[in-house]
Amino acid sequence: MHIDINDNTRLKTIQKVFSDYYPNLSLEFFLEHHDRYEESAEKDRIHPNKKLSEVKKTHLSTLLEIQPFYKVKDLEKEFEKKIGIAVQVMKKEKEKWEQSTGLDNLCLKDLNILGRNSSDEFIVTDYDESFDEEY
Repeated sequence: MHIDINDNTRLKTIQKVFSDYYPNLSLEFFLEHHDRYEESAEKDRIHPNKKLSEVKKTHLSTLLEIQPFYKVKDLEKEFEKKIGIAVQVMKKEKEKWEQSTGLDNLCLKDLNILGRNSSDEFIVTDYDESFDEEY
């Protein structure tokens, strides 16, 4: 997957392109950097309707490549390096979005599968079947 990014790109556009490929993952943008395995502070979350030019002082135009085998930590580092913005990969956890802290060494493909599996509900019901047993 490739995302063409420039000053006029809205954060929600980046989120949509990413989630189209990884429906059980989401990207959230933050004002402050976080270390590996750390959560980002909710107070630092950037509203997705903002353009990059509204949250960054330097101008940019770049093509960001994201592959399924990229680890979460590498993707987050790539956003900071190429775009200069902190990003947190979020994973769907039973219909809620949670920061992927502790899972930074997983690749995007595997994390997306984990998100899908956590949303599946496996319901086992016991039932009685009427049948005759011969003794």
